[in-house]
Amino acid sequence: MSSAPNISQLGVPSAVSRVLHSGRVWIIQGVGTLVWLALAYACFRIGSASAGRLAGSAGLACLLAYLAAFLQRTALRVYRRERLGDARRGSRRKKAHHRKVLEWLPDAATILVLFVALAGLAAIVRQSLPQALEHAASWLTVELGRPVDFRVLEARAVSLEFVIGWILFILFWLPLAAAGLLGEASLWSAAGRGWRRLQYWLGTLASFVVGYLALWELAGLGPGLQGILPMTAGFYARLTLGYGIALGSWLVILALAEESISAAEPRSLDDTWD
Repeated sequence: MSSAPNISQLGVPSAVSRVLHSGRVWIIQGVGTLVWLALAYACFRIGSASAGRLAGSAGLACLLAYLAAFLQRTALRVYRRERLGDARRGSRRKKAHHRKVLEWLPDAATILVLFVALAGLAAIVRQSLPQALEHAASWLTVELGRPVDFRVLEARAVSLEFVIGWILFILFWLPLAAAGLLGEASLWSAAGRGWRRLQYWLGTLASFVVGYLALWELAGLGPGLQGILPMTAGFYARLTLGYGIALGSWLVILALAEESISAAEPRSLDDTWD
């Protein structure tokens, strides 16, 4: 089968279809994400009270970074292979060509530094937002001639934080990360292809909204059950359903990212980064 992209295999419906049919990806991502969350919790619990604890926390943080990269790369490579209909599946292990460290390390460092910088920027925005909202409420009170409730603006700020998170990490950073994990020849050129596609903007925004609402809103719903056991069972059932929907939304985002950054002739799937 030809490795050239099939035009009929492009678009949001195609990305959703690939996700729904990728059972292996669901298992790896679903279980791996839970393991990642457990290790992240352990990392925070270790703390930095002593040199030994600090070293343990740093080592676990490195493992978390690798596990996150492994999980996302696995999904990205499966989606690319399924989208292109790669005929070399059975022989990919024999043809595997591992890139040298100096070939993938600069891209990996760039992606990591950008993530840390964006996380820091998001934290600064979050910390400065309450004070900015107080000033905005005072200004609006004077301009409108009537009291403006600070809590109303605070409720709007939740939506603002959501949009900022999507812009920084999904719209801007993820195409770069996907290009690095897939071993694209030019990190910025590949990411630029994703940034220029309105389909990627709209598809990831819709998926992000669905995943966010499923995970937080669905888990917070109260079914009106009576008794500790039914209430507990109902909560975990809603949480499991929300987690499944959120996971599916993230996988659709990854499928859209892989498709959006791909050139007319993507790099070989056997040219891996590790």
